[in-house]
Amino acid sequence: MHGLRLQNSVFRISIDRDTGALVSIANPTDTAGMSWIGGPQNAPWQPRGSLWGLGFADLGAGQLHRGRWGEPTSIRQVGETEVAISYQVGSLAVEVARRLVGDALEESYTFRNTGDEPIPMRERGKASLAIYMPCNDHYTSAADVLENRAHAHIWTGGSSSWIAMLRMGGRAPHLGLVLTQGAFDGYSIEDRDQVTLSNTRGTILVHPAIDTLQPGQSATVSWTMFWHKGWEDFFAQALRRSQQMVRIDASDWTNFPGETSTLIFQGQLGSSPSLMRGDTSVPLRRTSKGWQADVAAGEIGEHIATLKYGSGLTTRAVLNTVADLDTTVAARVEFIAQRQQWHKAGDPWDGAYIVFDNEADVPARWERASDRNSGRERVGMGVLLAKWLAETKASSDDIRRSLDRYYSFVCSHLQREDGYVFDDADQPRKRLYNWPWVMQLHLAMASLAKDAPPLRRFAATVESFYREGGAEFYPIGLPIAEGLQALNAAGMTAEHARVSALFVQHGDRLMQRGTQYPASEVNYEQSIVAPAAIILLELHQATGDAKWLRGAQPHIELLELFDGRQPDHHLNGISIRHWDGYWFGKARMWGDTFPHYWSSLNALAWDLQGRATGDRRWQPMARTTLRNNLSLFSADGRASAAFIYPTTVNGRPGYFADPYANDQDWTLVHALQVKKEAPV
Repeated sequence: MHGLRLQNSVFRISIDRDTGALVSIANPTDTAGMSWIGGPQNAPWQPRGSLWGLGFADLGAGQLHRGRWGEPTSIRQVGETEVAISYQVGSLAVEVARRLVGDALEESYTFRNTGDEPIPMRERGKASLAIYMPCNDHYTSAADVLENRAHAHIWTGGSSSWIAMLRMGGRAPHLGLVLTQGAFDGYSIEDRDQVTLSNTRGTILVHPAIDTLQPGQSATVSWTMFWHKGWEDFFAQALRRSQQMVRIDASDWTNFPGETSTLIFQGQLGSSPSLMRGDTSVPLRRTSKGWQADVAAGEIGEHIATLKYGSGLTTRAVLNTVADLDTTVAARVEFIAQRQQWHKAGDPWDGAYIVFDNEADVPARWERASDRNSGRERVGMGVLLAKWLAETKASSDDIRRSLDRYYSFVCSHLQREDGYVFDDADQPRKRLYNWPWVMQLHLAMASLAKDAPPLRRFAATVESFYREGGAEFYPIGLPIAEGLQALNAAGMTAEHARVSALFVQHGDRLMQRGTQYPASEVNYEQSIVAPAAIILLELHQATGDAKWLRGAQPHIELLELFDGRQPDHHLNGISIRHWDGYWFGKARMWGDTFPHYWSSLNALAWDLQGRATGDRRWQPMARTTLRNNLSLFSADGRASAAFIYPTTVNGRPGYFADPYANDQDWTLVHALQVKKEAPV
């Protein structure tokens, strides 16, 4: 590529002369020399037509259905701080301006209809106009991502839209973007496939909210980019740099019936902003914290609060109302027992809890893929039933009979007598993730049975896990504190000593490695960092030794960076994950899964951190994460493995709950765990 460069003391920008696209944005003072956007150097798989600043528009009948800009008609550079690039796509002219102004990089995109016919620029549910913004949100290795990759937290909320990028290692400077003119009404993901698999976010596209352009008419979207030190600095600078920016906070993004959430709006809102929820006006009051409104929980489902402010500006907050936790769990438990257990004598899956297809309204016994089998994450359904029965002391004979059948299936078809855990019924493939989930099931059954056999199975499972190499692994859900407490309470001193020693050796290995995490099924992800924090915090809880608490802190700091702060129950307190819909869902969709239930691992970490330190900020964070994951469950007991959030993914419509109920019940397990210490 032939390059152009814009630079000053705070930005170094590289531009591809052939396409006019940005290929690198870097801070000259950054010792890592990191580029914050995807380009040929850090994302060689990315198509050249998907570079930053290129895009497409659906031009309508009589013209190219989809016109892409990528071949400039002119490029005009002014010194080292300004460039203007022109494109012509059919009757649509695209003018791109970039300039360095002080400590900011400003970009604007003007779309002008040069033809004689109207150009429809926006269709509901369809990505008809898009600008590529490939953020450097990729997972390579821990050594690379902590210095050279960034989490991209995206909010396309109308007039108030922004992207907060955070270096995955947490070291400032970080890059922020805030809209200063126009509006965004969504974002999409491209370039997700069997080549990129789970280790990249893909290419991000934003959708300007521009309606039909009449002949001669033009419309502009603009934003400014700046360096920041973290979330609070990002919000402070974004509010200062853009008159359109509104920071929105809420006491709760997900409410139970009868509750009320307080929304706080900060920004240049003018003297008389207005707030609507559907067709209902919500009173606003001015306070020292900003404009505030009390929004009562509505009917079960999603509720959008629309803020009108300034001169014709509009943004939104996305709230949710769900049945309370006890009602949600009770309905889910009943559904699992009645609808998700397989019944067929002689079938190896007989008695298993399996994937349920909510579209076909039947258990998906036809599924053979490993992430839809009779084992793995689906053990969480059994754990949920056992914990619910133990907590409520419910005398439900039907549910207890279902659970006993399931436990018999696990003990006879998912595990050997020596503790080895199978990947599927009678399939001895080794997957170390599976061991801790079976450990949890044995503990939950022991709490119901009040006898030794499940606890002996628990101890055998722990010892098998470590024989198979568990000390080098970052398992999800290793029940350290609960397991040791159960063995101690049962007077099983020999088993307690052996299991305790194994857990401590595991913790020592994590301490030795620090944040140089090994790759697992994904190279680097939230559910590698979270277990590291949780294991060390549970060791602190079990032993009281302060070294474990100290060792957990670097993982806690990295884990926080995954969580979003957007004003939407799908995103706030929810970790970035973008592959689970493909592996676990019916639609086999890549792309951002907001929420995805493993986000609730963070809630466990926040709860443990709060109890260990006495810092009161952690429990509310845990509550937010757990509540916002409850959108995966319906009042009738149905559930969804993942919510595909983007407008489109690889051109397929998004923003839907996948029809498969698969592995999401761990969120309810975690909610019951946290509920013991603090209300959800």
